[in-house]
Amino acid sequence: MRNPLADWINERTGYRAFARTFSDQVMPGGARWRYVFGTTLATVFLVQAFSGLMMMLAYSPSSNSAWGSVYYISNVMWMGWIIRGLHHFGAQTVMVLLGMHLVQTLLSGAYRKPREVNWWLGLALFVLVVGFGHTGYQLPWDQKGYWATKVVTNIMGGAPVVGPYIKTIVVGGNDYGNQTLTRFYGLHVGVLPVLLFLCLAAHVYLAKRHGLTPPAHVAPGREENYYPAQTFRNTAVSALVVAIMMGLVLYHGGAPLDAPADPSTPDYPARPEWFFLSLFQMLKSFPGRLEWVGSIVIPGSILTVLALLPLLEKVLPWKVLHFLACMFLFVLVGGAGYFTAAALWSDAHDEGFKEARRKADAAEARARFLASSPQAGIPPDGAGFLLRRDPFTEGKAVLEKKCMSCHVLDGQVAGEQSAADLTDFGSRAWIRGLLEEPSSAKYYGKVAKCDGMAEWKKTSKLTAKELDDVADFVASFAKIPADITPDEWLSDETVVKHPGSEPFQKECGKCHVIDGYTEGGVRDSPRLFAWGSPQWTERMIRKPGAPDLYGYLDPQFQMPAFGRDQLTEDDLKAMIRYLRGDYPMPMDRSSKAASPEAAGNVPAAAGHLP
Repeated sequence: MRNPLADWINERTGYRAFARTFSDQVMPGGARWRYVFGTTLATVFLVQAFSGLMMMLAYSPSSNSAWGSVYYISNVMWMGWIIRGLHHFGAQTVMVLLGMHLVQTLLSGAYRKPREVNWWLGLALFVLVVGFGHTGYQLPWDQKGYWATKVVTNIMGGAPVVGPYIKTIVVGGNDYGNQTLTRFYGLHVGVLPVLLFLCLAAHVYLAKRHGLTPPAHVAPGREENYYPAQTFRNTAVSALVVAIMMGLVLYHGGAPLDAPADPSTPDYPARPEWFFLSLFQMLKSFPGRLEWVGSIVIPGSILTVLALLPLLEKVLPWKVLHFLACMFLFVLVGGAGYFTAAALWSDAHDEGFKEARRKADAAEARARFLASSPQAGIPPDGAGFLLRRDPFTEGKAVLEKKCMSCHVLDGQVAGEQSAADLTDFGSRAWIRGLLEEPSSAKYYGKVAKCDGMAEWKKTSKLTAKELDDVADFVASFAKIPADITPDEWLSDETVVKHPGSEPFQKECGKCHVIDGYTEGGVRDSPRLFAWGSPQWTERMIRKPGAPDLYGYLDPQFQMPAFGRDQLTEDDLKAMIRYLRGDYPMPMDRSSKAASPEAAGNVPAAAGHLP
């Protein structure tokens, strides 16, 4: 059936004659499955080019916006997760196909005259693909790409004489940031694609000029045109490979995206993609300043040997050379497999790595949740602040760093416990437990000179119902606004008529003073007005020895004060919000954050931080 449009185009371009130069190509020995790798690689290259162009429409190459734009592509943009997933798994598929193509070419002796130049072009394509993988790895500007890039560039910088200069050029200065990302992006979408296109075009041209390398022993007269038998094989394998890539995308839900890059992370478990694991493991055999030997000298030497193969036929008999080349290949493949297995085994038995990986996975999940949360979202000044301003992440980290040498949190303490357990500190449940058993290690059992409530408990006549009411009453103190005075608070009828008010006045008020409400005097105790509120907790952290707090204790028994030189305002606010449970959580815990009373997580009053 004639197609007028195709005829019109053919009259002006002659594309049918050009296509016939491929389809009519005679293949000695006939079509074979082992010839499919080149076409399949070209197919995946096209997928990479198309998906890359689609992502360029939304990607922003800046250290402030890169992570956010990749998150947008993966989670918001229509079909974005499929496009990015295909690009991600396509990059890994290219490495596999390229390796198989290299093996097939070497085993068939296709590096011999007259195909030397094509062999060298194939090696150049291999180097370019590795360059694509490395430069694309860090474009999301997430933890995984950032730390992997830092490891690689540090190794490059360790090379003698030129190493520091190369590192400076690649990084774009001394620090990793916009310059680094911009350079990698420029290489990934500008320089490398041009070089790849030129090498690929030359590679295809020479492959067509010299034809496919036939088997060593071909039956006389066995010839076949490229079309349709070989075309069918190529199309079938290409379709299968793309289908596998799509299957991986669907199975994994797209491509992974780690937490935003954070240079201050002390223990991120940096690991390269699986196809670089063998090199990563081998580098462990070259510690310290010798790393560049494993990362540059050995890979460079392997490439040099492969590049010299066509020339070595001039000094070695062909059969000897081919035998040695095949042995060299088997050693390479075997060595890569051994080091990859060793790397996986090492990580599987490294408890430190597994713990670091667990933390990294938790940070990734938290970052993704915050980015999607209407209560948080990606900060305008960059995704790098996403976790740094998250009370659940930063507040907990500050608390663990500053307070856990004395306090307990989630059953953990860095030193010997000498202060109260801060797990759910200030919640209604925490207060009720304190009223029930103040001498417990969770409260004041291990706090020196703070046995006042234990003494009160011995003489207390409050019933369980009254203790419940007092716990409810004290828990409400945390909601007192910062601009409310005790008189204004007491003018609220709900305060005076609260069921816990009377028992509180009768027993707690004997020690704890609230101006105009209780007089204290029986024993020195901190004042409890607005206990558990942000303003009370801030004062407790900044000035624990103030007269209205624990100033009655000797200095050696007071909690250390944390001035602004020890605890920034941002860190203090994050820690207080963490203690109060004031942070967004996923749906299965959102009810706790949104309605803390229901979960017994109300920051309250009556208790002591130290």
